[in-house]
Amino acid sequence: MDVGVLTTVVQLVAGALIGACIGMTGIGGGVLILPVLTLGFGLPSTVAVGTAHLYSCLCKLPAVFFHYRQGTIRFRTSAYFLIGAVPATVAVALWITGYAGAMDEADPAWQELQENLRQFIAVVVILSGVLILWHMFMRPGSHAAADRTPARVTGARILIVAVLGALIGGLIASTSVGSGILIVPLMIIIFRLTAVDTVGSSIFIALTLTLTSSIIYAGSSQMDLAIAVTMAAGSLLGVPVGVRMSRRIPERYLQITITGLVLVAGGVMLTGG
Repeated sequence: MDVGVLTTVVQLVAGALIGACIGMTGIGGGVLILPVLTLGFGLPSTVAVGTAHLYSCLCKLPAVFFHYRQGTIRFRTSAYFLIGAVPATVAVALWITGYAGAMDEADPAWQELQENLRQFIAVVVILSGVLILWHMFMRPGSHAAADRTPARVTGARILIVAVLGALIGGLIASTSVGSGILIVPLMIIIFRLTAVDTVGSSIFIALTLTLTSSIIYAGSSQMDLAIAVTMAAGSLLGVPVGVRMSRRIPERYLQITITGLVLVAGGVMLTGG
C-alpha cells in the first residue's frame, strides 16, 4: 500500500477511535487528540495545537446545529463568557503563531518553545484527566446544582464569568484543551443552568473559540490542515458507533479506562517519551 494512502487510513482510524471515545463517554476531543498528534504523528507542539483547534471546530459544528434546533443554547449567557474569552484567545493565538512562525526550525529557541509548550500541554492534559475523574465521581452533586432555578444575572456574575472566560480562553488558545471540562462546571456553578442548556451553551462557546483560533493558526504555518480534516472525517464515523456502544458498556468503566489512558499519555508527553 502506498505510504500516503496508509497514512491517510491511519489518520481516519485515529479520528474514528477518538470520535468513538467522545460518543461513549462525552470526554472532549482536545484532551485525546493532542497526545495522538504529538506522540503518534510527531507534530511539533505548536502545529499540534493548531491542528487540534481545527479538528475540534469541525467536530463541534453538527453538535451546535443540533442544540440550536433544540433551543438549548443560552446565547446571552454564552456572550458573557465570550466577552473575556474571545480577546484572550485572539491575543494568545496571535502571540504563539507570530512567535513560532518567525523562527527557523533549526533555531534552538524554536526547539525550546516546542519543548516548553509540550510540557505545558502535558500538565494540562494530566490535570484535565484528574478533573474528568472528579466530575465523574461528583456527578450527583453537579446534577443537583443543575436542577435548581437559574441564578439571577448580576453585574458581579458577568464580571466573574468574563475574567474566568479570559483565563480559559487563553488556556484553550495555547493548548486546545479545556473547552468542555472547564466551561461546563462554570456554567453550572455560576448561572445554575439546566444540564441540557449547559451542554448546548458550552459547545457553542467552544465552537466560537476553536473557530477563532483555527482562523489565526490557519493564517500561519502552525497547522496541518490535511490531518485535521482527515481525523475529523473519521470522528464523524466514530461518534455514532460510540453512542451505540455506550448503551452496552457501563459508562463509568469506560470513563475510568479512557481517563487512565489520558493520564498515561500526559505522563509520557511530560517525560518526553
